[in-house]
Amino acid sequence: MRRFVTLVMVLVSAVVLVAPLQAGDQVTLSWVSGGAGGGWYSMAGGIATIIKEADPDIVIKVIPGGGLQNPAVVASKGAEMGWGLPFLNAAAYQGMAPFEKPLTELRALAGGMSMNYFHFYVDAESPFNSMDEIFGQKKKMRIAISQAGSSDTWVLERVLEAYKTSIPELEKNGFVFARGNYAFQANQFKDQNVDAVFTFLALPGAAVTEASVGRKLKLIDFSETALKYLEPFGITKGIIPKGTYDKAANTKDVVTAASGSVITVSKEMPEPLAYRLTKAFNDSVDKVHKIHASLESYEIKDGPTGCGTPLHPGAIKYYKEKGLLK
Repeated sequence: MRRFVTLVMVLVSAVVLVAPLQAGDQVTLSWVSGGAGGGWYSMAGGIATIIKEADPDIVIKVIPGGGLQNPAVVASKGAEMGWGLPFLNAAAYQGMAPFEKPLTELRALAGGMSMNYFHFYVDAESPFNSMDEIFGQKKKMRIAISQAGSSDTWVLERVLEAYKTSIPELEKNGFVFARGNYAFQANQFKDQNVDAVFTFLALPGAAVTEASVGRKLKLIDFSETALKYLEPFGITKGIIPKGTYDKAANTKDVVTAASGSVITVSKEMPEPLAYRLTKAFNDSVDKVHKIHASLESYEIKDGPTGCGTPLHPGAIKYYKEKGLLK
């Protein structure tokens, strides 16, 4: 009798574990995104709302995160969904630095969803106009950056490598790095507690707009030295068009570095659920465009591209139905 009861309990548990699968099955998911005040955080919330409108049985809670930590969070089932960056997804999947082991559990629902741009800005009256001056000549500054473990800081570390230096070395030379989320960075700049901010946001970045309201700023171009060094990591040259930030002092386009965004999940996610999620936001792509300016260019055909990891079978099923995959 005891063995029978145990077997029944195991079978019931198995049913719970595989559910929810089909339409009508309710589920609550977590989506690890970006820092509060950033584009990733607000876009995840917008897409979560669209998914619930299309499939009311799916509820998604958005939690803060970062590009460098999100792959491990999703792979370890700390969240069912996460924003990712192609270059970090690929590094995580293959076990390349900065990841200690391959995170082969990672899969993708959609790539190419939003281009994110690196912003390096200083006071409009700052005498510094280039990365070569600041990092090459080690002109000491107080710079607000994201927390260690974020994609922003990971890329800054690569930029500094291009100039044969590092955060610890610059600190020895009198640099000060203030770490915090996007709202913190904007406030530190407005309050004149820092001279510059290095951050990674979709256009227009709400935190940059906020910073420019309290203190006039100018965006610094990424140097050819930095761009060339970043290229092997899948980070491309991008442009922040003039006028993106009304109160910025820039009178021409700003050359910067850019990367797209990916919705990642675990391979353990049931295929029907991954299909429901992929279908829900893609079938409402017109609504997705209205969430954020950086999503206006996203089309369903972009979904299977630029992921850095394999697509989830549920996503593959959807894109095959749309004739985008064979």
